[in-house]
Amino acid sequence: MQFDIRNLPFAGTVTRWHSVNCHRYPSVAEHSCLVALYAREIASRVYPDLPAEDQVLLYELALMHDLSEVVTGDMPSPIKRQLKNVFPPGESPIDKLEASICPDAASREHRAKTERPHIYFCMKLSDILDAMVVIKQEGKGPVAKLIEEERTEAFEALLENAQAECPEGQWSRAHEVREAVMSLTHVQIDEI
Repeated sequence: MQFDIRNLPFAGTVTRWHSVNCHRYPSVAEHSCLVALYAREIASRVYPDLPAEDQVLLYELALMHDLSEVVTGDMPSPIKRQLKNVFPPGESPIDKLEASICPDAASREHRAKTERPHIYFCMKLSDILDAMVVIKQEGKGPVAKLIEEERTEAFEALLENAQAECPEGQWSRAHEVREAVMSLTHVQIDEI
């Protein structure tokens, strides 16, 4: 089964975070839009003069990066990471499945990783940032704090990699976006 335009409306009905106790479960569509908005903010600070072609690639990558989940559902990140540790890059069964479902997203990700790594880093930092925001605002129980800490460490590690591989960027400015969105608090109805 391959993703095409007919599957797009379902991105709003496929939820994420179903394996974690949360107050609310955001959809794939919500996540993709927020990643695109965060990526725009990060990129505008790290690369203030980002060419239009790079901006388009960034937005397309951010909006499409999880569209295969319309078909597969949201697979827990620890499983994805473990498979990526076991298999060579691009050879994980999940990577292959996602690429076969949504080849457009896979080709954009491959292009960004190989030709425009600064674009990939901006998008991936935004992807991690959205996870940090969701677990902080919507997570319940002690595991939420552990996930927030783990995602914060992942953000910092990726930021170090970005600085090492793309030193021309002002990567420390990504913290500005993280601090802004993480400073917001969200009160749940059941907490009032």
